[in-house]
Amino acid sequence: MLDFKDDTSRREKCYTTISQLPAFIDPKQPPTKRSPFSAILGHPFIHTIYSNIQDSLDSKLQKLRYARVFRPLSSLLEGDFFNTYIKAGNVLMISEGRSGSDSVFTLRDGILKLELSKEIFERTGLTGKPIRSGARKHAKERYIVEINLRLPSMVHGKKGFERIVWAFKNVLTESVAWLFFDLDSKSNGIAEADDLSLKGSQPQILDCEFIPTERFNTIVPPLHRINITEEEPREDELEEQCNELSEWLAMVSLGSPRVAPNDEVDPYLCRYSVPDADDAKATDLISLKWRGLIPPRWILQLFVLLLRETLNGTQTSSWFSLSSNTLGKEAVEGRDGFAIMAFPSIDSEQERKKMGGGVDSSPQKGGPHFVCWEFVGASVM
Repeated sequence: MLDFKDDTSRREKCYTTISQLPAFIDPKQPPTKRSPFSAILGHPFIHTIYSNIQDSLDSKLQKLRYARVFRPLSSLLEGDFFNTYIKAGNVLMISEGRSGSDSVFTLRDGILKLELSKEIFERTGLTGKPIRSGARKHAKERYIVEINLRLPSMVHGKKGFERIVWAFKNVLTESVAWLFFDLDSKSNGIAEADDLSLKGSQPQILDCEFIPTERFNTIVPPLHRINITEEEPREDELEEQCNELSEWLAMVSLGSPRVAPNDEVDPYLCRYSVPDADDAKATDLISLKWRGLIPPRWILQLFVLLLRETLNGTQTSSWFSLSSNTLGKEAVEGRDGFAIMAFPSIDSEQERKKMGGGVDSSPQKGGPHFVCWEFVGASVM
């Protein structure tokens, strides 16, 4: 209601994709290069997942476990840990710290990334490149170092590798807290606590289980009437509809009373209203929440599962949403997360029964339409 000037929020961006899902999605080999699958895989470190659905999730997902360990950088290049988790395996790790001000380390697909201040970077003697830090525009105050530890030259005795070992033992010597997830583990993200590779790291095993919340009598706009499937929709109308849907999803995830049918808030205090409120209906929803270190491949499996449950459901107006919050956001224009909303399928019930057990719909009409929002924040400095 008041026109406050906020330069930070004005620099925030939202990339919106509107399209149609494929007619068939193989759960074992889902697409990776097209939206919304590319948006999910493009966020390697996620700490929170939200999902809003109409029916309970009957299928069981793989339970996740991750660990909080304390290790110096030099320990990553030694003994069983280096051979088991980096050379032969595949782990996801992120250290404590805030990008833009602290030294932050990440390990993904065998590539170790070090974000360092200029002073520490020069002391290490490693090769890197300057990055934007949110401070002075042309000042080179922060550097990023990328090391591919799976290269054949990354073995003890090689000159380049020994220089990295020297930097870790003489400059980057502090033991830091890491979040650890084993992508190749058969025990759902983390091996047993007595794993010799983690011995001495004080591993704290953490379970990542979903928390269901029933949201009774939630006002849901008429999603089947939203005209995003038109071949040539008006750009201003399309933008307005996407913004309204994004705002409504945020209200539902927060459990706001503004989406309840008995809400009688004074319009002077809040002017929000559900999109197309005259045609909206009260529906019982279920909100699911996961919190922890969640890998993108698991989120992709969750998306395919939600899609299968929605398409095979008994309600013709079934829909779902999936959103995330990132961990280890970059200091300048870092990715904040994404939100995906799959709309009700326009196929008839007889056509939907022909799909079988897979994520399949009519091969001529394709799958349901969706909107994908990717959020990019401003500088955190």
